[in-house]
Amino acid sequence: MNCLPMNKSAWLGGVLISACLLLASCSDGAFKLSEQERAAFRDAAPEMKQTWENGLKAEKANDYLTASTSFRALLSKPITPDQLVAVQTALGALNYRINEAAAKGDAAAQKAVEALKAGAPRR
Repeated sequence: MNCLPMNKSAWLGGVLISACLLLASCSDGAFKLSEQERAAFRDAAPEMKQTWENGLKAEKANDYLTASTSFRALLSKPITPDQLVAVQTALGALNYRINEAAAKGDAAAQKAVEALKAGAPRR
């Protein structure tokens, strides 16, 4: 298994890629996970697989903070390149959905945006 340890610059690169993808697209389907991406953690360690599945379930339930926390937790683990792409795509989709919902007045999304801003790493 080819694992990559995540450091700050790799994490920042992932965030920048997610942001670029978000800005480059305006359609709802832009961030749909492919079947390959959904299966990226199928053979992962049980803890990592559970974290991934928790993130997917939370996103589906519009539990934005839990989903974000789950996906971001995976970035601090040694993950494969395919897993990194899956997590970045999932975070991009989540960020898009949170911002769209917040702009439409969704109170939970607005709360999530504020919480995520407050917890964002400072440079």
